[in-house]
Amino acid sequence: MAKISPALERVLLWLSVGLISVIAFETLAVNTAMPTVVRELDGQNLYALAMGVVLATQLMTTALAGPWSDHRSPQTCLYTGIGLFAAGLALCTFAPTMELFVLGRVIQGLGGGLCVVPLYTLVGSSVRASRQPAFFAAFAAAWVLPSLIGPAISGFIVEHTTWRLVFGIVPVILLLAAPSLVKVTRKIPHEATPPQGGHIRLTVGCAVATGVGAAALQVLSGAEPESFNAAVYATIAALVIWTILFARPLLPHGTFTARRGLPTTVLIRGIANGAFIGVEIFLPLLLQEVHGWRPFQAGLVLTIGSVTWAAGSWVQGRMTGPVWRARIPVIGTGLQTLGIALSIAGAFAGVSGLAVLVAWTVAGLGIGLTYPAMTVHGLAMSAQANQGRTSSALQISDTLGASLAVAGSGIAYAMILPAQSPAFAAAIGFMTFVIFVGFLISGRTQPAPGSAEETRLAASFDED
Repeated sequence: MAKISPALERVLLWLSVGLISVIAFETLAVNTAMPTVVRELDGQNLYALAMGVVLATQLMTTALAGPWSDHRSPQTCLYTGIGLFAAGLALCTFAPTMELFVLGRVIQGLGGGLCVVPLYTLVGSSVRASRQPAFFAAFAAAWVLPSLIGPAISGFIVEHTTWRLVFGIVPVILLLAAPSLVKVTRKIPHEATPPQGGHIRLTVGCAVATGVGAAALQVLSGAEPESFNAAVYATIAALVIWTILFARPLLPHGTFTARRGLPTTVLIRGIANGAFIGVEIFLPLLLQEVHGWRPFQAGLVLTIGSVTWAAGSWVQGRMTGPVWRARIPVIGTGLQTLGIALSIAGAFAGVSGLAVLVAWTVAGLGIGLTYPAMTVHGLAMSAQANQGRTSSALQISDTLGASLAVAGSGIAYAMILPAQSPAFAAAIGFMTFVIFVGFLISGRTQPAPGSAEETRLAASFDED
């Protein structure tokens, strides 16, 4: 397929980065506003569900976004996603009860799952291969400004006005930006491929079942310590098996067995993203409860992680040779393993809280190297007709990894409470094990010699 002009590339880049920044702001701002939401709507028992249900419903539609982008068009998928995302936020803004608020979060997640995959597809099919690393680095960097100002703005709004504005601002921005986004994306050609019989129905069914399993695990992660017994452990094991079994058709064959090439590339994305988020959600709480830091001070750890993530993305975007590109997943997961492992020490009052900031600097740099590089690597190994499917698989792996990791670290934390420091250490230690497994298999992201994936990967380095 012919590539778009450099001028249209630039406009697509800025609009895409703007959209991702808006989504990032909402994601980060919610963390600050949610405690006030549940207090005012009297829904403390639904706190965990309101926080986690977005990931579960996003997982459902992310799987649909791949075949939609391949067999119909990435543009209509994107427009639908933005509409649902805005509608969900609007419902949250005006929700009079916690139940309706959770419903709004469900709709928001459904829309969010349809937004990123079509952007990946548009980039993979219409942007020159030599420019794609810079695109995906910019996508990762789009989280930096929201991470710097999102929590502060959200806190100010909640304290001085109302939490409802935190959810109401983004739909207005999306409404104002929609005409420009539609105008630009309609200029990008797309060659739809014929759908496979029953493929979309299978995809949607498996995605819904996977999302249900992930949501159920997140609910269990909020259980009281005394409620953990043999029956609960058996339920957790059954839900993990359920989730993985139904996720298998949504990912490349051999993903969960780390088959060489695209399957391991997709798996590494999920492991790296999941381990990072599974630790990060606890760090502000750890710094406040164990080290006595004020909320503003504790929030610095999120800023540092985002900035070094962007720095790592910038570095990988300039590593263009095949030899260095092949080393990125090993270096990235190695740094992330080191950073997360060092964070364990910060769970104890005898160690300075500054150790957590140092550790998270290293972890952020590691995932910054790995995350966008696996996108470029996966798309380069994929045939043109499968760009949407690969984009969808990468996003599904991200969301599934985050859902399972947040549930897993939450369960580890809940099991050890009320002993705070050991509970934090257990949660972070579990994520250290997860990312270390990713480090051990990271070399398998390279395709098998003589395979079609290797041929396509080699050709991508020859493109102008």
